[in-house]
Amino acid sequence: MKCCLLFALLFTLISEISAQPVPQFPLNILSFNIRYNNPQDGLNAWPNRKELAASVFTNYQVDIAGLQEALAGQIADLQDQLPNYGWIGVGRDDGKNQGEFSPVFYNKQKFEVVKQGTFWLSETPEVPGSKSWDAALPRVATYGIFRDKRNESQVLVINTHFDHMGETARQNSAKLLISKVKDLAGELPVILTGDFNTPDVSPAIKTLTSDPTFQLSNTEKLSESPHTGGNSTFNNFQTRQSGLVIDFIFVGPNVEVKRHDYLPILKDNVFISDHWPVLSRISVLSR
Repeated sequence: MKCCLLFALLFTLISEISAQPVPQFPLNILSFNIRYNNPQDGLNAWPNRKELAASVFTNYQVDIAGLQEALAGQIADLQDQLPNYGWIGVGRDDGKNQGEFSPVFYNKQKFEVVKQGTFWLSETPEVPGSKSWDAALPRVATYGIFRDKRNESQVLVINTHFDHMGETARQNSAKLLISKVKDLAGELPVILTGDFNTPDVSPAIKTLTSDPTFQLSNTEKLSESPHTGGNSTFNNFQTRQSGLVIDFIFVGPNVEVKRHDYLPILKDNVFISDHWPVLSRISVLSR
């Protein structure tokens, strides 16, 4: 009898300990279309911007960043300047080094990669270089499951770049993303970053945020602090605030959003990119 009581007491104690909340650490999440290396950009060409682009990571203490339009050489340039960061991803043309990447950068001192992969936004998502529907170009999504070394919690991060021409492609890409999120995440918190090439009132974004079985929400709308940084993310290398908001950070359930900012950064008349970076400060609620 005493043994049974002791076992029951021990079981209850273990259950209570395991149910205690995991210590949470705020995370700075970045979505950043860095603009591919195009010499025709003149003053705003990549060689004049690469230090400015890298400085965002350190100045804003970025933990995880989803980049778009990154070519292999640009990734190497950033890696040279950011030794504390690792990255995952492949080129969209061949699944190796060719074409634009949608890489995920992460702070190696805080995180390690548990699982990673890339799929194509097409009817054959495992086929490198594939495109479908009315897409003008191959498009990819790169994902990683990251373990936080500080509290052993894990989070699924997906980064993507939707097609700039095909409305049907964007809507079907949104459906594919939701399906993949549900397959990959399980009970994990989810962060989705990207250049979606369409505003939040569009059918594609509504598809992303209205799935009845998995809720994704725009961090700007969840932010506890008022949004800062203007009212557009696509600047087209111009200072006037007339562009669209097409770059977003979405999160799944059990994520609190502390603040949300666009980062309109210029230095000596050089733009950081033709898109402003998007920054969200979040806290993942896990047990």
